[in-house]
Amino acid sequence: MAVRKRPQASYYRKAGIHRNPSSRRRPRFKFFVILFASLGVLIAVLVLLLQVRPTTTVEWAEARFDETFNGLIVRDEIVYEAKNYGKTKYIATEGQFVHVGDPIIEVYAWGYNDETLSKLLELQKSILKHQTEVRRAGIIDEKLIEINAMVDDTALKIQQAVVEERHSAVLGLERDMEGLLNERMAYLKSVTVPDEQLRGYYASEAEMLSLFAQWRSHLSAKENGLVSFYFDGCEPLMAKQNIGSFTRAGLEEVFAGKTVETPEKDQAYAPLYRVVNQNEWFVVLLSDKHIPEMHLGNSFSIVFEDFLQNQYTGLVYDVTKLEQREGFVYTIIIQDNIGPLLGERRVSARFYGIQEALRVPKSSIQTIDSEDFIETVSGQFIPVQVVANDGDNVLIQNLEGQPSLDIGSKIYK
Repeated sequence: MAVRKRPQASYYRKAGIHRNPSSRRRPRFKFFVILFASLGVLIAVLVLLLQVRPTTTVEWAEARFDETFNGLIVRDEIVYEAKNYGKTKYIATEGQFVHVGDPIIEVYAWGYNDETLSKLLELQKSILKHQTEVRRAGIIDEKLIEINAMVDDTALKIQQAVVEERHSAVLGLERDMEGLLNERMAYLKSVTVPDEQLRGYYASEAEMLSLFAQWRSHLSAKENGLVSFYFDGCEPLMAKQNIGSFTRAGLEEVFAGKTVETPEKDQAYAPLYRVVNQNEWFVVLLSDKHIPEMHLGNSFSIVFEDFLQNQYTGLVYDVTKLEQREGFVYTIIIQDNIGPLLGERRVSARFYGIQEALRVPKSSIQTIDSEDFIETVSGQFIPVQVVANDGDNVLIQNLEGQPSLDIGSKIYK
């Protein structure tokens, strides 16, 4: 019997017949072992690569800060209020330094009236006229000529100050004028021999002056400082004792130029003057975002717009984070003569300076529960305070009483 041979593969191809895939050669067990071993090696390499984190070292560096902010001035001051008076008269001048006991203001109680004052002034004019044109007519008096010249010169200066709206200068000039007029009256009374009419004038003048003395009282300084008679209505809110408790709404009202309304029950009292500590005052900044450089104790050079000739040094005195994500309030203390800023409230100021501290990449900072940490290669989490931005890096400070970083410390990026 003849044995049939298995057809060759070429036979099937020529015949257009496809072989069943199940008839192909099956992979051996050894193939699967090699495949799984290779996959295991690849996974292990990937795990090792992922576990290798980039590291860096802590450096010492400096960062410059130069920004302009709108701010509000808070003064260390005492505002003196009193019952409304019929008339007030300034004795001290705006910006004058006063000591305890120095007279500041002259006030007249209710009952005083301008008609009585007008009568007194007319009487004094009559006295002057009678003294110079009757009793001393034709007498050349060099002393009187000198006083009259000073009176005329001061009157001209007052007129110029009023036209130029230099209100603070007017107060001082008016006081000078009053002194000159009193000096002239006293001099003429000392050198003029009175007649019967002049004695009658003197008697009427004394009676009126006695009446004025009953209405008039003097208020004196109770502490040393600069005196000011100008108010913007924000003094109750923008007071030193309120630092740390300002609200966004309150500060925005002051920025907008609004004033604090006086309750009706307190309207019988009015502010008369304030005495300011000239060497301690504050600038309050309102910011939507956190400013790392504005950390407690950091110092800046400060120049105020419109007062470029004065440069001050300020230290961050208080940092308040407002509730409900309303931003931050930064208060800077300045311990220098307030000078021309005595009457200012809303200001624009340039803050600039150089700060030195430890420097690390921004990516090294990890924030946990609003606190910043840096992880060292040894596995420690060191709490730090970010004190400045420097491009892709930040400057940091160690926290007192906590583990610390040093120059050269190894950390994770």
